[in-house]
Amino acid sequence: MQSFEPARRVALLAALLAALSWAPLVPLSALSKETPKTTPPPEPARLMPIVGEIQKTLVRQGDTLLDVAFDHRIGFEALARLNPDVDPWIPVPGTVLLMPTRSVLPDVEPRALVINVPEMRLYDFRVDPPDVYAAAIGDMADPSLIGVYKIGAKRKDPAWYVPDSIRQEKPDLPAVVPAGPDNPLGSRWMTIGNTSYGIHGTNVRWSIGRTATHGCIRLYEDQIERLYDRTPTGTRIELVYQPFKWGVADGDIYLEVHPDLYHLDPDRLGAALRTPRALGLLTRLDLEMVWSAVEQELGIPVRVGRLGEPPHAHGNAEL
Repeated sequence: MQSFEPARRVALLAALLAALSWAPLVPLSALSKETPKTTPPPEPARLMPIVGEIQKTLVRQGDTLLDVAFDHRIGFEALARLNPDVDPWIPVPGTVLLMPTRSVLPDVEPRALVINVPEMRLYDFRVDPPDVYAAAIGDMADPSLIGVYKIGAKRKDPAWYVPDSIRQEKPDLPAVVPAGPDNPLGSRWMTIGNTSYGIHGTNVRWSIGRTATHGCIRLYEDQIERLYDRTPTGTRIELVYQPFKWGVADGDIYLEVHPDLYHLDPDRLGAALRTPRALGLLTRLDLEMVWSAVEQELGIPVRVGRLGEPPHAHGNAEL
């Protein structure tokens, strides 16, 4: 990586100094439509394991990135962000695409189901390594829940009782949409706690991996069917908001960055550095590599430092 201009170095130094001073986090509970009855204390910051491997695929004639995302069940925005130089709607046939199939695990206890909302992925920790599902989440106007819940009522082929707020937006909708191809809930529904929100399928597969819901979590149809069958009522589910995930592999330190979709952290670099600051690892990082990772938001682990020894200044970033 080439050296940044002097002005940018000053900005990096300012960000580092800010990271060294404590600042309270934006309370995630402000985002929830329902406050969890019990909120566990925050876990200490950790470097988490990395799972999966980066894979590649070729664009076929007539495909968009929506088609590629569906074929590999990886979600649209994650694929588009990792391949920023590729036209998502008219990609050149034969183009080699990187796929977002490697990830740092969320900084949580590996229990049951975990959804990292800004990552738009669901992790099923009941298997090792965990199964990873691309998901659609709520948009800025209707954000998805954050907190610890249990899976509530489950339904196959659910009818959709259209909320009044949605009918006001779309008055042509009926009060109830029966099961079938026009039902946006798809073939399966699992309620999140005692709320009106759920994890469900969809009749619009192109929406997966995007901010496309009124707060619910959507999965691809074949994946919600598999998850539904092995998830009993009462299963624990935790929804977290972690746009920055820090991992370690073979002594190297990795940072995985996702967009701050709900704009909770205006100081992006300061927020990114909270975990290494808490762990006393700031001197083990190449801040320019961290800055680059934060700006690019590739959604995959990027090497930004090394345990046990200071990084070489301005080294090349590696995936």
